[in-house]
Amino acid sequence: MSDSPSHGGGRANAMPGDYHTHTTYSDGSGTVAESVEHAIAVGLSEIGISDHISAVQPSPWKMPTIPFTDLDRYIAEVREAAARHDQVTVLLGIEADYAPEHEAQLHAVLDGQPFDYAIGGVHAVDGFDFDDPAMRHDPRWDDPDALFIAYYDKVRQAAQFGKFDIIAHLDYIGLWGHVPGPTVDASIAAALDAIAASGAAIELNTDRISDPAGVMYPSDKLLLAASERHIPLVLGSDAHCAAHVGRLWDEAMVRAARSGFPGLLRLSDHAVVALPDQA
Repeated sequence: MSDSPSHGGGRANAMPGDYHTHTTYSDGSGTVAESVEHAIAVGLSEIGISDHISAVQPSPWKMPTIPFTDLDRYIAEVREAAARHDQVTVLLGIEADYAPEHEAQLHAVLDGQPFDYAIGGVHAVDGFDFDDPAMRHDPRWDDPDALFIAYYDKVRQAAQFGKFDIIAHLDYIGLWGHVPGPTVDASIAAALDAIAASGAAIELNTDRISDPAGVMYPSDKLLLAASERHIPLVLGSDAHCAAHVGRLWDEAMVRAARSGFPGLLRLSDHAVVALPDQA
């Protein structure tokens, strides 16, 4: 990733940054400018724009991703927003779909662009788009633990890939309300151990409003396990419209503190910043 983040000079705002946001470049409805302006309005110290990208195009997943032909325009627009605002630090991020079979292509994409950070997301397991509403009642859900084990194996591999600064929405595979049984514990532990060894952060994904299960990711149990492994934590709204940037920050900070995190990682300088007093 780039060693020189895109940011304005000011860091007067106290609220932790939001590093997981989407715009019209992928599957969001708001523009880069609107997302940055909302971050300023709610008092965030930093915002990262992190639209989806797939290592291979056309993407094998239904989720809209940035076409390679639009990458230069995406980068320029985020950089321009950073230069225009000194009230908030603006970072150039990306959320990359992780699939083991496309590691070489993804490595080339991430190394070939000046991203300030990369989020690794697992949205499919062995070709199964588990978050597709059309797949909610697929027969593969008859054995949810098998899917959970396969999912956490992909998360482990994503961490071992070594190119991600953040691993997105741990336990996201529970979005349809499934809960892992005890047979999944070893896979969860292996994934968390790999994340800790990689130096990547995890996010507390605050989008419980539009999520089908109505929860933030990860669960309190996983947050505590991550804290015990000294895995860094960031906040991410997973905003798909500008008005959702920084949503539910107070609730998320309470959960982070309750789970034992001493602070939150600030991506612009990799400092761990104490949680605000209101948390």
